[in-house]
Amino acid sequence: MLRQLDLAASELVSVGDPESDEAVHDARRRVKKIRAIIRLIRPVLDEPHRSDPDLRRVSKMLAPVADGKGVIDTLNELLQRYRKQLPRKTAAAIRSDLIAREKQIDRKAAQDGVLQEAKRTLRLERKRVKSWKLSEDGFRAIAPGLKDSVRRAREGMVTAWLHPSAGNHHTWRRHVKDHWFHVRLLQGRCNGGLQPYQHQLEALDGVLGEYHNLVLLHEILISDGYLNQLETARCLSVVSRYQRMLRRHAELLGVRIYSDKPGRYVRRVARLWERTSPPRKSAGEAP
Repeated sequence: MLRQLDLAASELVSVGDPESDEAVHDARRRVKKIRAIIRLIRPVLDEPHRSDPDLRRVSKMLAPVADGKGVIDTLNELLQRYRKQLPRKTAAAIRSDLIAREKQIDRKAAQDGVLQEAKRTLRLERKRVKSWKLSEDGFRAIAPGLKDSVRRAREGMVTAWLHPSAGNHHTWRRHVKDHWFHVRLLQGRCNGGLQPYQHQLEALDGVLGEYHNLVLLHEILISDGYLNQLETARCLSVVSRYQRMLRRHAELLGVRIYSDKPGRYVRRVARLWERTSPPRKSAGEAP
């Protein structure tokens, strides 16, 4: 936890070039991991530390810089899949606008001192973390939070199915990402028993992340107005087509991942945890 905070702070150096923006993206990802850990242990964490408004603020501050490269990468994938539907001239215009937009966002972040403020907040958060107190230890410290994590992800999935919208899919993605981070954290303790499950969650997170980038691209195409009406309509049609494909893929993955109810899932993880626990000494055994 402390290491993740230190690494995140160390990555917030500058903006304005691809390498720096990638570092900001990595830092924001670390912040998400830390927030996921807080949610995992929240039921047994002492009351003053159960909320994380400062970390939420840091994640929101870094989002515009971190999301820029992701949208461009998604555009490249879109153009590769649907190159016959999108003329080369249109594709070049969209990419040029996204790059210019990313540079503008980077300049504003630099002027506003976003990285400096985020780094300062992370260092203060480090002091907070060192004073944490848990009411349980071992698997009992994570079981309630793990059950809540699976429940939220399952409920988010059902809501996204029944009421498909950008907001509902984004909420589902947030819960899936938390769950994925939790499984990655438990993987070493469960002696590889969660590896296939972890890969499925990683795939689902990737699909929902690509879907989110398409939502951002959709908003940019509508708001920026750098294409004519016909070109914009053609692009939006292709974006919607790709989104439909990703939704179907996410649904198939979700069915496989969340077939178990939360309680049953936690019991399965508990068995894996116990298999790798050190054997308890008998009462008469010498220390």
